[in-house]
Amino acid sequence: MPANPEKLLHERERCPSCGSGARDLLLREPLDSPAMTAFLRKQYEGRARLDQLQGYNYELVRCRQCLLAYQAGVPGASLLSEIYNLWIPLSERDRLAQERTLYDPSYWAQQLHFFIEHIGLRPAQVKVLDFGMGWAEWASMARAFGCDVYGAELSPERLEHAHRMGIATLDWQEMTTHRFHLINTEQVFEHLIEPLDILKHLASALAENGLLKISVPDARVAVRRIARGATFASLAPETVMPVQPLEHVNCFEYKTLVRLAAAAGLVPLRPRLRLIYNATSGWLHPVRAARLLVRPFYRHVYPKSTFVYFRRATAAS
Repeated sequence: MPANPEKLLHERERCPSCGSGARDLLLREPLDSPAMTAFLRKQYEGRARLDQLQGYNYELVRCRQCLLAYQAGVPGASLLSEIYNLWIPLSERDRLAQERTLYDPSYWAQQLHFFIEHIGLRPAQVKVLDFGMGWAEWASMARAFGCDVYGAELSPERLEHAHRMGIATLDWQEMTTHRFHLINTEQVFEHLIEPLDILKHLASALAENGLLKISVPDARVAVRRIARGATFASLAPETVMPVQPLEHVNCFEYKTLVRLAAAAGLVPLRPRLRLIYNATSGWLHPVRAARLLVRPFYRHVYPKSTFVYFRRATAAS
């Protein structure tokens, strides 16, 4: 092992959701194995310093108590900074802009339309926080609706971009001095080393009738295949994504996401389908219409999705 391994990877000895130390090993593979090396080289387009990973393992485990699958070894502060500030390039914003379709901003607008109608306030009265806002795309859409918008982000470059876009930003301590009607977390909780502590902190910043949206990759298929003996090399790229080494350190499915939320005093909201359908557009496109019709049932009626609105457990439904 390299000297001072704690500076590169830290061992999570307990489940980050329920705190149990009882777990089963699903997969252990060296981070410098041929399959891992090929994946990381392609994922980061050659920017990753893979030599420093020699001697470390990718370990996917599953909690015996709450059944959350998670990576036992997680990056320390120095490696986290390197991954998110150097391995992932600043040109990511340009790449994302090129990949966006009409569906993406329409999708953000539908979420906000639904929520504002659900909360029953005028847009200017609605206070929202985009936690882990990235390049402030969702936050900018919320501001376009007229909401009182705040963002939170670790990356200095993304914070600077948000300021240029006119988005107010908050640090960790400032968040709980506000009461938000909606807290948006899009593709955030799979990255967090201590997701429960952060979720409790965010929940404390909710207004009494506020909602907290969590959307994370669904790792159900990947975890099931690995538990049945699949190797990392045998997984298709779309299956690997929810259990991605070093970044997606928490591998949720619906039931484990709900258990995490329960530990923070939150329960899922079953929204009124009338409001969801009223917020959607694109019904004249056959494929889009089928998706728009089915998705609310999949997410909120017979829930299996890892896109969930949560409310305080004591709040009225």
